[in-house]
Amino acid sequence: MEKAPGKVAEVEKNYSFIAPRKETDVELTVKRSRFIGSLRMALNPESATENIKRFPDIFPKANHHCWAYRIGTESLLEHCSDAGEPASTAGRPILGILKRHSLQNTLLVVTRYFGGIKLGVRGLIEAYGETAELAVSTAGTVRMELNFRLDLSCSYEFSKTISTTLKKWGFGDDRIQAKYGENVEMSLYVPCASKPELDDPLKEMLSRGMLLSLEWGSNTVPIAADQP
Repeated sequence: MEKAPGKVAEVEKNYSFIAPRKETDVELTVKRSRFIGSLRMALNPESATENIKRFPDIFPKANHHCWAYRIGTESLLEHCSDAGEPASTAGRPILGILKRHSLQNTLLVVTRYFGGIKLGVRGLIEAYGETAELAVSTAGTVRMELNFRLDLSCSYEFSKTISTTLKKWGFGDDRIQAKYGENVEMSLYVPCASKPELDDPLKEMLSRGMLLSLEWGSNTVPIAADQP
């Protein structure tokens, strides 16, 4: 396994990234060898590793499961593996495609079934690169934005005021899940970049009794930026 030099995971300040629009699996045949490119989102190294471990079970008779990932937003953690192929003939070409398309928080695995004809160093580099490129072009890309879940509750007396305030902040009814019981409970996803400017006004509403509860989720959730 190779590690790209000078790439260290740090505390993130940038909350958006380019990712695959959808998970995809594509296939390419080169001189009787089958190459299967599998594109997945992975928000952390642990998720990427768990995904990589599944491929021998998904394709149990394959000869190689070569892969690369780029994880993070501002500071990227990059790893790749030739998985038994000659050095730098698989992992590096796959990583190069991820970099070419500026993909982040993304894992790309290329599985190979050997067809009996050796491809040589140049042939392997081209085959793995072409399969990786096909996977990315098939999936497409989208800008994702990291969000925190926000859960609020209020009495019916203040529900209209709270809803109006949220709308002023850009959170219309289509972005709010509301439950009506003894009180009104509201759940929504707030872009991480917006949390600092909303936190104090929300806390003030809580202190004034307009809100009965206020809770930010601890985990971030990626949401396509072009979706409501």
